[in-house]
Amino acid sequence: MDGSKRQTIRSIRKNPIKESETLYIWWKQRSPEREKLGEASCTKVSDILIIRDEMVNVSEQIIINNKDNLDNFAIADGFSNWQKLVEFFESTHGLPFTGVLIEWDSIKTPF
Repeated sequence: MDGSKRQTIRSIRKNPIKESETLYIWWKQRSPEREKLGEASCTKVSDILIIRDEMVNVSEQIIINNKDNLDNFAIADGFSNWQKLVEFFESTHGLPFTGVLIEWDSIKTPF
């Protein structure tokens, strides 16, 4: 909610999000407590693969398999560490997980 999160990992969609597209940023989107935080412009979309001990940015051919870098990546996505991210994706989607990393610029608040 403080605007520090500027990325999200999502499953591959039938109609993929594209760079420069407007993103609508929500907190707890699928709950009664949901709150629209604002809008942002998509700056980058990358195909990714999450495996238990590494994250592969397929689009950029980058493999992240260092614990500190994995933890930093997970924190940037809103998790406390890589282990929590892996537990979430394993229980929700199964591993290995193939999806997209969506990044955006600063959020413009709706007010």
